[in-house]
Amino acid sequence: MHLSKLKISNFRNFQSIDVALAGNVVLLGENRVGKSNLLFAIQLILDPTLPDSARQLKLTDFWDGGPTDYSAPIEVHLELSDFAADMALTALLTDFRSPHDPATAQLSYVFRKKSDVAGAPQSGADCEFLVFGGGDETRSLPAKVRRRIAIDLLDALRDAEGQLGSWKASPLRHLLEEAVSGISRTDLDAVAAELDKASKALEAFPTIKTLEDELRTGIAHLSGKAHDIDARLRFAPADPLRLFRAIAMFIDDGKRGIAEASLGSANVALLALKLAEFAWRRKKNERNFSLLCIEEPEAHLHPHLQRSVFSKLLGNAEASQAMIVTSHSPTLAAVAPLRSIVQLKRQGGATQAFSLATLPVTSDELDDLENYLDATRAELLFARGAIFVEGDAEEALMPIFAASLGYSLDDLGITVCNVAGTNFRPYVKLAEALKLPYCVITDWDPLDGSKPPLGKKRTMDLWADMLTIRGKPPLTPAQLAEWEGKDYAAFSAGAMKTRVFLNERTFEVSVANTPALLEPLLDILSEQDFGSVRTNRIANWRAGAAVDAEQLLAMVASVGKGRLGARLAKKAVGIRPPTYIENAIAALVALVANA
Repeated sequence: MHLSKLKISNFRNFQSIDVALAGNVVLLGENRVGKSNLLFAIQLILDPTLPDSARQLKLTDFWDGGPTDYSAPIEVHLELSDFAADMALTALLTDFRSPHDPATAQLSYVFRKKSDVAGAPQSGADCEFLVFGGGDETRSLPAKVRRRIAIDLLDALRDAEGQLGSWKASPLRHLLEEAVSGISRTDLDAVAAELDKASKALEAFPTIKTLEDELRTGIAHLSGKAHDIDARLRFAPADPLRLFRAIAMFIDDGKRGIAEASLGSANVALLALKLAEFAWRRKKNERNFSLLCIEEPEAHLHPHLQRSVFSKLLGNAEASQAMIVTSHSPTLAAVAPLRSIVQLKRQGGATQAFSLATLPVTSDELDDLENYLDATRAELLFARGAIFVEGDAEEALMPIFAASLGYSLDDLGITVCNVAGTNFRPYVKLAEALKLPYCVITDWDPLDGSKPPLGKKRTMDLWADMLTIRGKPPLTPAQLAEWEGKDYAAFSAGAMKTRVFLNERTFEVSVANTPALLEPLLDILSEQDFGSVRTNRIANWRAGAAVDAEQLLAMVASVGKGRLGARLAKKAVGIRPPTYIENAIAALVALVANA
């Protein structure tokens, strides 16, 4: 089973969101965008430990932009899918099947004004909550469902050491109780006798005996004989059935207690024990499905530990459990399956949610994107805007060109994404799905003969993807024919309106055709150990002769595009870029400023 959809309306940061989910979930977003509020919305339905007093919300929990008379209710609807293979889950959820899809179950929470309250409610007491299923308010959700489909939350300020050290709070408790139940009373009595013998030997040491007597005398003096607790210094309780409560987790081969572990190590141990507890509960038929929510795990884990732990946890989809992780960490986001990502953004006074669960990409495109989003490039998922470029040279030069126009890409939160080729389609699909402002900077790439330029087809393919993800009809055959017939000037002018910016040939040729950049480019080529023919050509171009594109590209290939871009970046400071790049940067900056 897995969570397949979440709808929230009129609750705290959320005016209205409708989010598709697929297996585990990684919630990304800035501070105060509502990640914790989203988790609490799910708790309102599923948390078996949440009292009704917590489900009785306040008027301040309504979205600030809603009706001032609170006539619009708070609603949370959670859909569960793929439970048919589990007969126990099917029996548990069959009465709560969604009215629009019997293969899914819908569980809901609603908080609204009471029907007998006249006028606007004056406090939360004038409102009531309902928790029900199947879209039918008469089908109340019993406590049994929450016990068997339950949520466990590890909040951002969790105390892993404290939880592991507390008998009542530790997930180790249930596992120990199960393990000890398999030990005979005779064996327990034998261990208790040995510990009692050791305890008495400890008490016999004069210094320990003196300390014990002093403590006993002090307690008896304060409490009086009638209330004396008869305190003793011992290794463990004498009662064999309580003996196992003294068992604790130690580290470093038993040399140190968990209190001496690092925060990261304690958190990893807590996660492992929670998962073991889930397995135990399912084995004991106490629970059918467990949802573990972890807020900001990167606050406690080293980046390498993040990658190790969460690549295993998030990549392992189990039918009986799932995870929701909130994070600001590019390291964690990089190892998350792409379809698990849900991004929260503040837009227009409310938080919007963008899910990649149904991103329309092929398996190869999905692999491309997941391979790209390594620890250094997953910042794309946290960016406020993106410039998609073909190669290393453009990647090196975009920040320099932006600075020459008076913009700092870092200050604006704009990431330069080098797709290492011309296949922009999966990246544009990703940006469209996340409603991320972007632009594509690419080459016209004309071909000899009657074949259309490669850049034209590349752009029209991107248009098809944009329209699909935006839910708009594709271009008609007549529209396609019209665009296919346009020349570079007309086509590129139209493409600019769709955030695709084309040069007339290739990037390096455009640089050479930009007078202020030609001299630095020729300086770099002059530094190469070229023969007399190429050296004379460079001299002629410097003297004013027209640059031959083919000859220039042959020289660039000898240097290497990436190396050329890196060297040109040092010489191009303060120089305005080619016009099509200037237009792209200016357009994206405007989009980001208005987002």
